[in-house]
Amino acid sequence: MRGKSAAIEMSIGTIVIVVLSMSMLIMGMILIKNIFSGTSGAVDSINKGVINEINELFTDKNSKLAVAPSTRKIEIEQGTLNQGFAFSVRNVNNEEKRFSYGVSVDPDFSIQSKCGISTREADDWVLVPSGSVNLGHGAKSELPELVTISVPVGAPLCTIPFVVSIKDGATTYVETKVELTILAE
Repeated sequence: MRGKSAAIEMSIGTIVIVVLSMSMLIMGMILIKNIFSGTSGAVDSINKGVINEINELFTDKNSKLAVAPSTRKIEIEQGTLNQGFAFSVRNVNNEEKRFSYGVSVDPDFSIQSKCGISTREADDWVLVPSGSVNLGHGAKSELPELVTISVPVGAPLCTIPFVVSIKDGATTYVETKVELTILAE
């Protein structure tokens, strides 16, 4: 009889442990869902802020390019991933056009002597350095193009000008510079 009593206590203890474990697992899943829901909401509000800023910059009907931030200056700390800027293009031509874009270190900037790194090394920090967009007459990009930059740990503390070049075929449509200042961690 003693063996059966011990077996029942053991099985009740096991059931309690399983129930508590499942409860904690479910609560953990709910917590994770809430955390990620809040994060995507923050990203949506950031995106809406960038879109609104770019729309405000396009109040001039002849404006071909809008960059956010409008100061065209960004500061990123060493070791920071996926920070950057956004831009949008407007087609002021009378017909639909396919525009290509590229983001690279300003070729007139002597990066080797001023920052101690190569142009290629700094260009590699830009995650998507080129792309293209089709725009109808008078249309602008629905969503801004995001230029994300990952500055590695140990990057030199300096300011590097990047050129955003928009081309209509082989012809430069519009071009601007964005200054990246690297800050200490």
